[in-house]
Amino acid sequence: MNSFPRYLILITCVVIPSCNCLSTPKASSWQRRLDKALLDIDATPKSRFRNIERALQDPNLRTDITSAVDVIRTKGFGKGHPEFINILWPKGTTARSDLEGLTALRTQLPEALKELPDLMKTNNEQTSKTSRTNSPTPTNFSLPKPDEIREEFKNALRSTPKGLEAPKYSVVQIIDGEMKLGVPEEIELRKYEAYTVAETPSMGGTGFSTLASYLFGGNEEKKAMEMTVPVFVTGKNGKDQNSSGTMQFVLPSTMSNDPPTPLTDEAVKIARIPERLVAVKAFPGLVTDDEVSRQKEALLNALVGADVNVINEDEVSVLQYNSPLTILWRRRNEIAVVIEEVRNESDVEEIGALDAWNARTVATSWYDAGLRL
Repeated sequence: MNSFPRYLILITCVVIPSCNCLSTPKASSWQRRLDKALLDIDATPKSRFRNIERALQDPNLRTDITSAVDVIRTKGFGKGHPEFINILWPKGTTARSDLEGLTALRTQLPEALKELPDLMKTNNEQTSKTSRTNSPTPTNFSLPKPDEIREEFKNALRSTPKGLEAPKYSVVQIIDGEMKLGVPEEIELRKYEAYTVAETPSMGGTGFSTLASYLFGGNEEKKAMEMTVPVFVTGKNGKDQNSSGTMQFVLPSTMSNDPPTPLTDEAVKIARIPERLVAVKAFPGLVTDDEVSRQKEALLNALVGADVNVINEDEVSVLQYNSPLTILWRRRNEIAVVIEEVRNESDVEEIGALDAWNARTVATSWYDAGLRL
């Protein structure tokens, strides 16, 4: 309990008259109301007060707290804590996400500190190479406006920043991953529309700086573009130090068909990413080599038995959505692999027959011939 955030412990200390409880919290339950009151960065003081008032009036609050305490009393914290957490902080609340992020950091922080010397050495080597070039500094750079600065500070508290464009996709299926705190993790199968990226083989801070320079006007046309999300890092295979990887920035849709020309002395290339099906697993906190390996293994294990094939298990993309200012446990990361649907022989025959029917050039019925009653 000592590792829980104080506001999470505070929630369990409120007691009001009891009533019948619901087995599954709804969107208007006391958990979500307190979540909005205490953790929603965009909530107004009036809405915070209203949500707290309604949460305290919810007849399920005392019952849920009593049930959670009974679980620990009967099962002990070791076996009962997943059920305890799911009762008080259900999936989908910010409090639950914070708890998962803080738990992940316990493992990630020591790994990140261990990787730091090698990362600094690599960045210094890349910086010394790029410092020899005479890349012009963008001349159309402007200081951010007060509203933009205020929004950036708010984004430091958001898992997904607001106001930034992202590639369009639709979720075609959700499959269950491994169990975590008594609930299966969600694996999304997304169908992405085609988009354009600027990419560089450089990794780490230098790669980011190279792409940011291009995006903010360091190109032949000196056109500045808006920042987008996420940043894609593809090809970094866990602890494989020989894998240089590729960092990609998604270009704004307005520049997608006619992107500015990269400077000749910068290692920036423009690539068109076609429409594709991708399996994606989210994880919070820091992106370390060990974390990438763990998340990759969990993702691939979840896809076993699903009606999909992984195109290339070694080509894994890490998607990062947040700026360095974002608090560590709120950072949104995703790991992704490109997949394709598995079709059995009957599916292929049906699709072939349908294509043949749609491609017919002569009338095969009175309806085709236009003889409609």
